[in-house]
Amino acid sequence: MRPLALDPDRIAELIHGWLGDAAGACSMGVQGALAEFAVVGDEAVEVRRSGPGGRTVEAVTAGGGVRLTVTDDTVAYSAGPDRGITLAVPRTVLPAPSLKVTAEPADLGALRPEHEDAVLVDLAVGHSAAAFCVRTADPELIAALGAVEGCNWREALDRVGHLLVAASPHRVVTGPLGRIEVYNPIPQEWHVSPDGCHTHLLPRLLETGRETADGDELPHELAAAAYCSNPWWG
Repeated sequence: MRPLALDPDRIAELIHGWLGDAAGACSMGVQGALAEFAVVGDEAVEVRRSGPGGRTVEAVTAGGGVRLTVTDDTVAYSAGPDRGITLAVPRTVLPAPSLKVTAEPADLGALRPEHEDAVLVDLAVGHSAAAFCVRTADPELIAALGAVEGCNWREALDRVGHLLVAASPHRVVTGPLGRIEVYNPIPQEWHVSPDGCHTHLLPRLLETGRETADGDELPHELAAAAYCSNPWWG
């Protein structure tokens, strides 16, 4: 991929415009564990900017939402004029990877205030660049997830993966620039990728340990934090 001559203010402006057109899409995560935000058809979308310089961009639909804060050290790369942009940050700003399932009693960063009191469980996919979480207020699912606290993602999915598919809790993927939340249900057929907001949690790809797809490599000192696209860009 090649670097683009976009400063942080221009990046935020560009993404706000794409999402405001209800045509843009964003994804966050790593190979095998990611979330995608997209608007389907004439689906209503609420888009707003906030924070210093308006660099925090949020968009929420009935199916999910995204919050992306463009930092001073955010840079943009692209693999081509029709490929959208990958936002990257220095690896030095990344936290230690989550290796054991952990639960937080609330999600104070939720995009909607009514979701703040739900339990947020980090499934510990083992990457510094992104965390894959589920969020629920269902007492039975909370108990089942509590029983796998301290496990790694493989053990957790073996024990509660079928419960997650059946209950279809919110999925929340977080990274150094923000989060994507998905409210749409998990497809009962694992190979189906629905339109609109959705997630992928695929053990076979997670086991590769890769952050990005083949051909989308960044300089080693950078980590991919988000991918944004618009069909009319380029």
